[in-house]
Amino acid sequence: MSNHRFLSLALISFLVLLSDTAYATESTTTSQRPQIGLVLSGGGAKGAAHIGVLEVLEEHRIPVDIVTGTSMGAYVGGMAALGLSATEIKERTFDIDWNQGYIDKSDRNELLLRKKRNEDDYQLRAEVGITPSGEYKPKPGAVLGQTMAALLRQATRHPAQFASFDKLPIPYRAVATDMESVSPVILASGDLTQAMQASMSVPGALKGVEWEGKYLVDGGIVNNMPVDVALEMGADHIIAIDLRDPLYHTNELKSVLAVVEQLTTYMTNSSSDKQVSYLQPERDTYLQPELSFMTAPDFDKMQQAYEAGRNVALAQIESLKRYQLTQQQYDSYKIQKAKKRTKLFIRDAYFIDKIQLDNRSQLNESLIRELLSLEENKAITTAEIETAVKKLYARNDFEKVTYTIDEEGDETVLNMVIKEKSWGPGFLNFKFGLEDNFSNRSEYGIGAQYTLTNITDLGGEWTTAFLAGSWKKLSTELYFPVDVSQKWAITTGAELTQEVRQFYFSSDNIFNSPRGGATFESDVDYDQNKIHIGLDWNWHNSGALTFGYLGLSGHYHARSVNFEQDVYGHGPYAQFTFDNLDNFFFPSKGISFDSQVGFTSNTTEYNNSSINDDVLYYSASLIKPITFNRHTFTIKASGGGSNSDELLPTYLQDLGGLHNLSGFNRYELNGRYSLFAAMIYRYRLLDNDFGLFSSPIYLGGSVEQGGVWDSGADINQSSTFTSGSIYLGVDSIIGPVFLGYGHSNEGNSSFYLSVGSGF
Repeated sequence: MSNHRFLSLALISFLVLLSDTAYATESTTTSQRPQIGLVLSGGGAKGAAHIGVLEVLEEHRIPVDIVTGTSMGAYVGGMAALGLSATEIKERTFDIDWNQGYIDKSDRNELLLRKKRNEDDYQLRAEVGITPSGEYKPKPGAVLGQTMAALLRQATRHPAQFASFDKLPIPYRAVATDMESVSPVILASGDLTQAMQASMSVPGALKGVEWEGKYLVDGGIVNNMPVDVALEMGADHIIAIDLRDPLYHTNELKSVLAVVEQLTTYMTNSSSDKQVSYLQPERDTYLQPELSFMTAPDFDKMQQAYEAGRNVALAQIESLKRYQLTQQQYDSYKIQKAKKRTKLFIRDAYFIDKIQLDNRSQLNESLIRELLSLEENKAITTAEIETAVKKLYARNDFEKVTYTIDEEGDETVLNMVIKEKSWGPGFLNFKFGLEDNFSNRSEYGIGAQYTLTNITDLGGEWTTAFLAGSWKKLSTELYFPVDVSQKWAITTGAELTQEVRQFYFSSDNIFNSPRGGATFESDVDYDQNKIHIGLDWNWHNSGALTFGYLGLSGHYHARSVNFEQDVYGHGPYAQFTFDNLDNFFFPSKGISFDSQVGFTSNTTEYNNSSINDDVLYYSASLIKPITFNRHTFTIKASGGGSNSDELLPTYLQDLGGLHNLSGFNRYELNGRYSLFAAMIYRYRLLDNDFGLFSSPIYLGGSVEQGGVWDSGADINQSSTFTSGSIYLGVDSIIGPVFLGYGHSNEGNSSFYLSVGSGF
């Protein structure tokens, strides 16, 4: 019995030893399998070719054990390193509007009402940094990378930070350039999306990324195809994909831009040539897709680039097959990659125990938390976090708003970095306008606006603006929010205006139009000074109600009759505004409604006499677009008046100009009362999408009805004018551009060339 037990134990021990030996042999075989390193070069939109190559590798059971990349190659490589298949990478990549990554400007309806109106008025958003002492502070980049960071988070689903990128399903490295030393920096840990963005930040196009005390930009400057990095990581074989641009021929070097591009291409290709020298034909495979039909910014050609990647891989499939695994080996490889992928800290929602702010701004932290509207000890989706970040960034006070979701002990922490604009706190913006009727009237306006931001920790601002040209204006306003919710604010300011208005005179009165029996016309200099203080209730992101008090003085001089009038007044007013148009000048959706009513006690002096009068004044305007595909119909209506008795009305109503009773010149019809309605049609003729910006062209026309009157008793249908117009419009980067013709039923007609919004 004892011998039997001994033999049984011996047999079991032998089988266990045999099993362990077999397992050890299999593990050794797996770990000793030659490691395949995939090296992906930069190339912007051409990077879609990398996805095509990846797809062919998967179809032929060719593993990727190490991946390195630069610029767009760092993006595709990072996506592969997360364990995504080529199909998943393609779907996510092609789902992104990459051109938006080079536009940090918030959509109009993401802005607060006050700021959207400012941007409508001063459309040349240069944001020149000028300190209160007059020091110039340059903007760090044309695009600050806020939107690009959001797109990368969208693509990767924003994984947690990594102590080492070796912990990814496929070990990964990205290459960036340290601008101080102009030397390569190998990114091997930390936030994956920030590593991608640092490697992708083309100088002059995207602001670089601050990383561990260094200022990093696109790695293509120093190492556009990091073969050496893959070899240092232990790659036994290299598959290198080179997306280089060809050099221009002599006859193509006819501009400064072409010369600069030539030098940049030479520098980038030289770095790739050095990396090619590390490749050994008997060991490695070098792929160069045919991409001469496109350049780096051609994101609309990514499908063709993807196909070019497939084509070059299939053309060299025999060379690539030397890395091929058996079906069993490849299945094991995929299982191991999938296991690592499931361990990544990536979810659509997180239970956030704590929200920590790294507040690098002058704003109160309580205000920032209120604006974010995110709660601790609650499940929060990544979509909600992104919405909160967009809302905060739309204040237009910040250079960058970034975040990470980290496991800190037993807590899940949302860490946010809020950095105010480094070239602030004072910003200078401009506007320009030109209007010509090709006959007897040419007007222009040039303006600038200086805003000193964050003068209080609740976001107070001081704005000063001037307009020079045919009409002049100087204004200053202080804006003080009084609560962290930003619902309530106090505004106070002053304004000086000098305008020239046209009036029609008879021997003893002023009439609204030639229909009133006028015998001659005269230009009238309208000079007004106003001061105001008000309480704003910002009841909606696009709406505000203001209660205020106004003081004014005015001097009006009719040139032809040498008539002068002075007025002084003060009194309360209320103003209601709602505006959620997507575009003020070329709206396709939303609505804009403005109304104001006020009451002032006026003293008017003229002809050595004085009149004391209590004046009620009011005005309202409406813009409502309705869009069907490329067709837009815009309803426009306005009206107003006052019950004053002075000869020249203080609260002036006017019509004239394109789409404001076309056929008459701007400010040609003036009076105490006005009514106006129009239907404006617009057809989107050309999209003119240039990638980084678009400048669509519209063709349209309008039908308009309206009039102005000196007396309320004169208001009737028969004394109105009917007008119409045809026009071409361009939504340009310098503001709206119109070329049109207007005609009225009285025979008044005018051609219009209008550029910008300088009036």
